[in-house]
Amino acid sequence: MPSRLLTFLLVLFLVAVTALAVSGCLRRAAEPPAATGGPQVSGHVPSTAPAAEGLRLATFNTEFLFDGRDGEGQATFAWKGDPELARAHRDAVGEVIRMIDADVLMLQEVEHLGVLEMLIEESLAGMGYRAYLVDGRDSFTGQDVGLLSRIPVDEVGRTDERLTVPGTRQPYGVSKNLWARLDLGGVPTTLIGVHFLARPDDVSRKPQRETQAEVIRRLVVQEMEAGRAVAVLGDFNDFDADIPDRAGSTPITSVLETIKRAGPGPDDDLRNVMGEVQQLSRYTSFWDRNRNERIDEGEFSAIDHILLSPRLYRALRAVEFFHDFDPREVSDHFPIVVTLALPEMTGTQ
Repeated sequence: MPSRLLTFLLVLFLVAVTALAVSGCLRRAAEPPAATGGPQVSGHVPSTAPAAEGLRLATFNTEFLFDGRDGEGQATFAWKGDPELARAHRDAVGEVIRMIDADVLMLQEVEHLGVLEMLIEESLAGMGYRAYLVDGRDSFTGQDVGLLSRIPVDEVGRTDERLTVPGTRQPYGVSKNLWARLDLGGVPTTLIGVHFLARPDDVSRKPQRETQAEVIRRLVVQEMEAGRAVAVLGDFNDFDADIPDRAGSTPITSVLETIKRAGPGPDDDLRNVMGEVQQLSRYTSFWDRNRNERIDEGEFSAIDHILLSPRLYRALRAVEFFHDFDPREVSDHFPIVVTLALPEMTGTQ
């Protein structure tokens, strides 16, 4: 075969291959991307990590971060009374904490301060964390709210205020809470970590959870009147009526509304960072309602929240609902991480 014909055929072949490749790329580009945040067979849900620089503040319900030894309350969980399984669970939680790499992290369902110190030693060495926890009053679960921080903390405490539940003579408070006063990038700040009564759709628990919200609202007002910025973060076990979550959940309580209404006027209201992400990604909790050990649509909701007072909200640069693990294998809750560009980081006031 003449060389000129061979050259012509080779050129035709290369043109055809190139056309097919381009066609495939165009088809892929025209297809909508997979919905981030959607339930998948593996349970792994991809996350889109923010690129913003600043101080990272997070909350994460760790699902019974315990030591597997005696005195673990009356609730049931898979690693109860088993130090080896409890250690494996702490390792899994530690891996998530390493991935989110927050500077300050509020944790729920922690047994005691010693467990946080074990977590640092076992999984978080070299990350610069110091642990804080004030023993709470939940004798049934034995859970508390704890804090890990790379930022120096000036003072920690808890509120033991109790108010009368409407329609009863029952005094009620927040058995699991923690407040921490610290300087965040030049802004005097109080972080208020909460874990409210469970079962957001249980009408019988509505008055108690609304009473808990009022207790925390009063604490927010106290701190704001002292000239401090405030963040309320944790497991509220409730939905936000103003910002629909992935499932479009509707609250039966005024919990979020009460806490966000921190002071006498709208200018000092707290705002929920959830409004900064697309609705598809607005979920922090997995509940296997049909107990089939699979992740099905409708089983994700947002009951964990980060509420920021105006001074902190103005510094907000990124919000991430972190979904990069299987909630059946680590925790049935997902972390929320916010990035704040604060005065000492930006050179502004």
